[in-house]
Amino acid sequence: MTTSTTALRALSGYRRLFRARRQLFAGDDRALAESRLAIRAEFDRNRHVVGPPDRLEGLLAMIDDAEDMLLNGIVRGELNPERNVVEVRIGSNHEARMDGDTMTHVDPITAETGADMTESGGKPRIEVTSTMGGGGSS
Repeated sequence: MTTSTTALRALSGYRRLFRARRQLFAGDDRALAESRLAIRAEFDRNRHVVGPPDRLEGLLAMIDDAEDMLLNGIVRGELNPERNVVEVRIGSNHEARMDGDTMTHVDPITAETGADMTESGGKPRIEVTSTMGGGGSS
């Protein structure tokens, strides 16, 4: 594989990651900013990597894995303060990858998120619904 091919694949992956983060974090300015910085930092860290083709292929595969995780491996929840419930909607792209135990066990991502929730009247229950008609809650 030529250097220009590798560079084009990396640039394409970079753009795909930015599109995936915009899709996942739409409306969440903090997550958009932090994910932008994290993606950029990782690409900057590996900007001058040279080595055997399998090392470069491994880095390029990590781009694909990260894109897949952003699009299919992360779900967003929204706190409904009136019901004290975090509502999480699972799409068909998530359902295919999850088992029954996973679909009903969703934890806040950060300690700060949990602290914000407890200030609003105790830790809310997580309610998972499916866009395909099924679902559950915990």
